[in-house]
Formats: sequence, C-alpha cells, structure tokens
Amino acid sequence: MKRISALLIAAFMCMGLLSACQSSELQAYTGKDDTETAKETANKDYTPCFESYDPDEVMMTINGIDVTWRELFYFYHYDVSTLENYYGDITDWDDTAMFDGKKSYRDYVVENGLETVKHYCALESKAEDMGVELSDEARAKIEERWKTNVESYGKGDEEAFIKYLESTFLSKELYDHINEISALYESMRDEMYGTNGDKLEEDEVLQKAKDMGYKRAKHIFLSTYDSEHNKLSEEELAGKKAQLQTMLDELSAIADPVQLESRLDELAAQNSEDPGLKTFPDGYTFQEGKMDQAFAEAVSDTEENKMYPEVVESSMGYHVILRLPLSTTAAVEFSSEDDYRSLPYYVAESMFGALTDSWADECEVVYSKAYKKMDIAKIFAKAKAIESPDK
Repeated sequence: MKRISALLIAAFMCMGLLSACQSSELQAYTGKDDTETAKETANKDYTPCFESYDPDEVMMTINGIDVTWRELFYFYHYDVSTLENYYGDITDWDDTAMFDGKKSYRDYVVENGLETVKHYCALESKAEDMGVELSDEARAKIEERWKTNVESYGKGDEEAFIKYLESTFLSKELYDHINEISALYESMRDEMYGTNGDKLEEDEVLQKAKDMGYKRAKHIFLSTYDSEHNKLSEEELAGKKAQLQTMLDELSAIADPVQLESRLDELAAQNSEDPGLKTFPDGYTFQEGKMDQAFAEAVSDTEENKMYPEVVESSMGYHVILRLPLSTTAAVEFSSEDDYRSLPYYVAESMFGALTDSWADECEVVYSKAYKKMDIAKIFAKAKAIESPDK
C-alpha cells in the first residue's frame, strides 16, 4: 500500500509528519542475526553520493511543482542507509531485494522515492485546488516542534540543529516544507472527515472497519507465569485452567448478550490478571497481526456476542474469550489515560490515505534529462566507509 512518508524526521525527531511509507516493507531478515549483519556493515559517508548533482538541480516536475535533487536524495538516502543497516552493503543493485522477493534493490529505492515525492506534490497541489491553507494554530505547532527539536538536537542552539539537519541531507528550507505538507495533510483530513473521524456516519465507520479486518473482544486472563516470569508448575497451570473452565461454563449458559457481557465484566474484575483491563474496559479492538495468534484466531472463529467454547492458551497464559460487535467509541489505542483513538479515527485515516494514493496516481510527472540519465547504483557506489573509532 502506498502511503505518505514520515521518514527520518518522524522516526528520530517526532515532528509529527505524515504516516510512514518509506521502507515500510522492511523487516528484520530472519536468515541472519541483526547483530551479525550490523557488524558486517561499515558506517558510511554518503556525502559524495549527494554531490553527484547540484542540490537545486530539478530532477522532475510533478503537477508543475519542481522536485530538486536535494529533496529526492533525502528520500533515497533514507532508504539506502536503512537497507544497508539491516542487510549489509548493497553490492548488486539488480539483485532481488531479500525483503521484497519481487523488486530489485534498484527498483525498490527509485520507485519508493518517486512515490514519496508524488504523494507530497499531489497533496500540495490538491490543497491549493481546494483552497486549504495552514491555520495559525497549525503554524504555531510547527514552530513549537522546531523549538523542541532545537533544544533536543541542538542543545538550544539553532545553528547546531541546522548543522544536524544538514548531516541528514535536510536543509532548513526542506525541513520546513516537509512539516508544512504534513500539517496540510492533517488539515485536509480533518476538514473532510473530522479531527477524529467524527464527520463520518456510525454505520459507515462500522462497515469500513469490518472491511479493514477489525474485531473486538473481551476476555478473562490468567497468566501461566509467576511475577518473576518463570513458568508455573503443572499443578498450578491445571488449577488456573480449571478455574477458567468453571467461568466459561457459567458464561456459556447465558443467552442474553447484555447479561453475558455484564457477568464477564464482573468475573474479569474479580479474577483477571490482564494489566490492560482498566485501560481497555470496552475490550480490545484490533486487526490481524496485532494480537497473539491463538487469541486472534479464537476471536475470528467466534460469532459476535458468543463465548469461544474452549479455554484458549496463548503465549502469555489462558483466556476465556467473548467476541463483541465493533464499537465506534471503544478505544483502539491510548496515548495517555485521557487521550485515546477509536475506530472513526482509523477509518478516516484509511479513507484519506486511499484518496491521497489516487491523487498521486493521477499526478502529471515530467522528468528532466538529469533524472533520465541517473544511475542509482553508480551514485551510491561513491559512498565512503567510515571506520569506527576503536579500529
């Protein structure tokens, strides 16, 4: 799925940019230990690569907006450095990328960079067409982020922070531009769907969330480990499982959905060892891959307002599980005790993401001669290894 990129800024500076796309497919390679890979990969100076073109060289125009080498290289550099940190030096750019299985390293980096700048330019041009401008509040947030990062990365010295940005191939101008596009993204999404998706109809949210694979469930949980994370004895395990089986038998006999959920809540409050019980009183709302596999499969195999017929053993312990209908008010994720996001936010984010994808696909792209002649392999072959100080 193509999405707008946050890249290095979001990862290391928490500047609140657009949701991550660049290298979103990257995962730790299971064929080799990460530590082993890291030891084999030398730190590199990519400055000679950056110097392949003038920073202000226009590489393409997208919807009439110039994309310079500085901007394009920033995204290339992020991907290449991330790839090489994960998997070791790229020695054959036409080799199939081990994390992808289909694209070559060359195609992955070039296409990912192109998609990123297309999304940025599409958003910028669409905002202009729609007459969406940054509010004073949005600009104030950008300024506050700047001050926070100057303090964190420059120890209060703006010049020091600007030098830090330049070490990542970001100019102050590009930094500001990316943050402004990020703010535009948020402003346009909120204008169309509401700050937390509150402009969407409840039925629309529930149907879309279902299509996105969301499910909701409550459970009573008993851990199979003691307070020091040691596995319990067979006798203790049998006792806990029997305790949950007794609860399951009682709950399975309740036909009324309201009474069933109410009784499970009572039993959970008295017995459950789930540390998230207070944080998620309405249960867990999740997508595939977000919960323990055994737990998720049990929920999937259960009808709404019904108990899973067996005590489930996960990697953490034993569960008695009640699947519930999706709710537009139940928390999906918490930022703090009083700050959480529910399904309307995630549905709005998905809908707006799909819309920005379509805008990017419709972009008019005109490539410069420099871009057409560019060879990404030759450019990054110029990188120089930096020996660690202890050598």
